[in-house]
Amino acid sequence: MKIDLAVLELTCSRFCHDLISPIGAVNNGLELLEDEQDPELVAEARALAARSARRASILLQAYRCALGNAGNQASFGFGEAIKLARDFLEGGRVTLSGIPAMSPGDLPAGWSKLLLLSVILMSETLPRGGELHLTVNGDGPTTSFILAAEGAQIVFADDYKALLSGDATAATLDARNVLAYLTGTLATRLKMKIETTQSGAGRLEYRAG
Repeated sequence: MKIDLAVLELTCSRFCHDLISPIGAVNNGLELLEDEQDPELVAEARALAARSARRASILLQAYRCALGNAGNQASFGFGEAIKLARDFLEGGRVTLSGIPAMSPGDLPAGWSKLLLLSVILMSETLPRGGELHLTVNGDGPTTSFILAAEGAQIVFADDYKALLSGDATAATLDARNVLAYLTGTLATRLKMKIETTQSGAGRLEYRAG
């Protein structure tokens, strides 16, 4: 097994960067509880600690499956990926819509991991908020999906297309774009291709199949 240490380091940097804020907020809330006597401020501090602890837990669960081996297991299915994706977006300005009433069946191991990682990645293209609309096509090993991002502003870095195609030589990897690289690498492993098309300033279509 070949392991690229630089990719591992960048992935850990990204993971820790996202966790620092909620964990720091938990610590701040607990510190306030130690010294504060005002009942209202105590209640606010407890609420802050609780919200932040929940956010940290959500990130850990989502990244455990999106970046870790848990997402490669056959037991990690469509329903769990959708739940983690919705939890990840909870409280933010991006919503996920278009969830099919019936989950696709006989998906290959890793397919649901790709979907979760794609939602995380695409949510970052909507810095001012918006909607990710999911369309699932087919059933079984050849199932494909589309994520259509719509919002007031789309931010899609120039190097993402190459990275999503699995071409790491076309860009300099850093903590900002390592998720795009990992998504493209996972798609290649699953023998799937990712294509993106931007329509104007407010819509980006991401197709994986």
